[in-house]
Amino acid sequence: MFHMRASLTTAVIALCGVVVTPRPSAALDLEGALRQVAAANPTLAARSAMVEAARRRVAPAGAWQSPMLELGAVNVPTSGRFDMDPMTMKMIGVSQRVPLFGSNRLARRAARAEVSAEAAAAEMTAFEIYGMAWEAYADAYYAAELARLADAHRAVMERMVQSARARYESGNGRLEDILRSQAEQARTLADVASFRAEERGARARLDALRGMMPGAAADSLAPPPAVAIPPAPDAWLAAVAPSHPRVREQQAKVDRYRLSARAARRMVWPDLELRGSYGRRAPLAGLIPQDNMFSATVGFMLPIFAASRELSEGAEMDAMARASEAERRATELELSGQVAATHAAAAAAQRTVSLLADTVVTTQRRAVDASWVSYRAGVTDLWRVFESAHALYSEEIALLRARQDLARAEAQMVSLTGRGDLLGVALPTTRSER
Repeated sequence: MFHMRASLTTAVIALCGVVVTPRPSAALDLEGALRQVAAANPTLAARSAMVEAARRRVAPAGAWQSPMLELGAVNVPTSGRFDMDPMTMKMIGVSQRVPLFGSNRLARRAARAEVSAEAAAAEMTAFEIYGMAWEAYADAYYAAELARLADAHRAVMERMVQSARARYESGNGRLEDILRSQAEQARTLADVASFRAEERGARARLDALRGMMPGAAADSLAPPPAVAIPPAPDAWLAAVAPSHPRVREQQAKVDRYRLSARAARRMVWPDLELRGSYGRRAPLAGLIPQDNMFSATVGFMLPIFAASRELSEGAEMDAMARASEAERRATELELSGQVAATHAAAAAAQRTVSLLADTVVTTQRRAVDASWVSYRAGVTDLWRVFESAHALYSEEIALLRARQDLARAEAQMVSLTGRGDLLGVALPTTRSER
């Protein structure tokens, strides 16, 4: 009976363990983080709203002036009677100004160019936000890897402390070996604290870019994608073309200023004004009927006093167009220089990663293993093992830092060009592009 109860209790505990134990959540990958940024980043939402606001300004920019409605009484005698004078009328009239020479149409086109500029600026902001998220993601991941590396090195130092203490207590070791190993072990604790703080800072940046409060999400991060950077920057430089959002923004500003200049000059030309009215006359003395009357006039607005103002405004817009044209050219040159410099940094980081991973760290690990073998055989002392382990630890840190530098260079490339496809990552579409 006791055996059956024990078995039943064990089964219940096991079942409860199956039910209560939470399943490990899947790691967040870079593309998932970027999708969260696209969906919840407040800066991107603000830029999308600005694009929508610019779109709403297009229709009013090309609209005619509102018609004028008039209601009144004409030629009323001082007696106030409407049936004494034949010219007394109750009148209704409508007037409308008609722009003949296309100033409204040009203003509407200028407003559309402003929409294009806002949309391009929003797209460029998305590139920059995605690059910032990419960098924060890589910083958080590699800081966590550095902290794990420091923990592993601390375990190696603990093993070394135990070995040194055992040798010292047997009379075959030196106190110096114990103290150096303990000092190295303590230093790794400082490294762990520094790396964990770096990870928390990067995670806070990533959470803010994802539209979350810092620490709201505790999901683990998958490794960033490892893609070989092409040896030549041609593919990246090709992105700095007229279709690049920053270049498009400057070109749209050029178009807007030029169209605004033309619209200002067209306003110097006279607009047409149409006016019509209808008058109702009462029978004279209440007995003699009278015909009702209407009036129709055509007028032209003469911009005599506004001509100098409109011409000056047109000249100002032309100057702004020339300035934006120069800025567009400067933007192309600046972007090309930044892309070339970033590509050089990425290629150098990639070369460093390859050398450290394939040669330096591999050789240093073999050196550590060989030093332990020699130490156990009594051929060398513990100091040689300590030096080899410390050198391996330093080179592994250098390798992770080189990978982090490569990821940062990739993030900068995304910020500059938006070509995530060249790195094997599909960037999400922004709200202004939908």
